[in-house]
Amino acid sequence: MTETTSATPVGATHTHRFAGLIREAPYLLLIVLSLVGIAWTSVSTRPTTTYWIVLTPIAALICVAAGWRNYESNAERLRMIASQALHWVAFLLAMILITVSDVHGMLNFDATALVLLTLLALGVFTAGLSLGSWKLCVTGAFLGLAAPMLAWVERAALLLMLAGVVLIAVFVANWWFRGRGRSATADGG
Repeated sequence: MTETTSATPVGATHTHRFAGLIREAPYLLLIVLSLVGIAWTSVSTRPTTTYWIVLTPIAALICVAAGWRNYESNAERLRMIASQALHWVAFLLAMILITVSDVHGMLNFDATALVLLTLLALGVFTAGLSLGSWKLCVTGAFLGLAAPMLAWVERAALLLMLAGVVLIAVFVANWWFRGRGRSATADGG
């Protein structure tokens, strides 16, 4: 009997799986940064509005990175970048208007942070819709659910951290099983 060898070297399989994890990194980074902001908002006695405003351009870059591979030509990518830039500038301006207008004077620091988190969630979700990225939609939905949960439960940081860890586990499991399915196909095929 002869032993059948795989056409794909073992190192290539591990490299391919690592590349899959890199593709999941933008979503994981956005969830982790949002969980940090949620925890900080939950326990801080100082305003966290600056954190959410700074996180918005980071979310914009993550959305562009997530949508990049959906477009083949440089012209399509340039249009996507321009569209996302306008999308995120609108959300950033809305956030800034909330923090400097009379609305900010009517809301306490926690309520303002929740409004900014909700705007960020809406921005991520709608960016996911326009880019055709279900992972961005799920991330935006998680952030959208985190805002009322944070308002509903006084110290919800631990519960939200658990939900975030579960969401991260789903992304990692998706990456893991897709990588194992490809290596099994390469080994068997």
